[in-house]
Amino acid sequence: MTQIDFDPVFSAAIRNELDARVSAPSSAVPFWRRHLRLGAGIFAGVSILIGGAAAAVGLLTMPGAEEVTELGASVVETATGTDAVQLGAVPDGATGILVSLTCLTPGTFTFDDGASIRCAMDDVGGRSGGGSYTLNLQPGQQSINITTTPESSWTVTATYVSERTTEWAVNANGETYGVLNESGQPDLIAVVATNGNDGFVHAAELAHANGSEQAQTFTSPEQALEWQDSMVGKAVSVPVYENDGETRIGEFTIQY
Repeated sequence: MTQIDFDPVFSAAIRNELDARVSAPSSAVPFWRRHLRLGAGIFAGVSILIGGAAAAVGLLTMPGAEEVTELGASVVETATGTDAVQLGAVPDGATGILVSLTCLTPGTFTFDDGASIRCAMDDVGGRSGGGSYTLNLQPGQQSINITTTPESSWTVTATYVSERTTEWAVNANGETYGVLNESGQPDLIAVVATNGNDGFVHAAELAHANGSEQAQTFTSPEQALEWQDSMVGKAVSVPVYENDGETRIGEFTIQY
């Protein structure tokens, strides 16, 4: 199975951020908002939809997701080992680079910002043999680097894009719903249920399940770590609803 690693040190980051939660001022932005790329890898089995990630897999109609517009022609390059892909002049209005990588061999393929795509032997040649990711465009940037082992081969299609964060939708009860993005979280957060249904969980219920609610009561790093250690091996489930926040269609499980 292909694995997209949104941060190479997310396991250590969880413990570090638990420490930070009890020492940061109350005005500090919650860690999951500051590190959106950790969102899909914080807890095993979690499938929370995040704006940028949603755009990368084509969920452009999900409220709050990034609306991506391609600018100019794509550049396609095939290589073995670490290499740079030259993209040419930056079009006006470009804010990012949409990178679609196909694994030609097993390996881990790392982007400029540390995110990576990992492919096993069974992934090669199949639908799961790769993934897409949008890199933030840096000033003066006209290339991307793919870092991997000397024997690992890959094909990349890279395109300059402009991105716009869409608005969350509002249901009949006045609740906002959609994906997590740089603005924070809606009242109903988009997830994939354990039965494969796309739906939404109430933010308050998710906060209790993932420890965000409990973290507000921690008064020391030791207390935070004690709670974290007490949850190892446990699974916590919350109901998944349609966008009305009432019609239950499954459950969402966090496996610590």
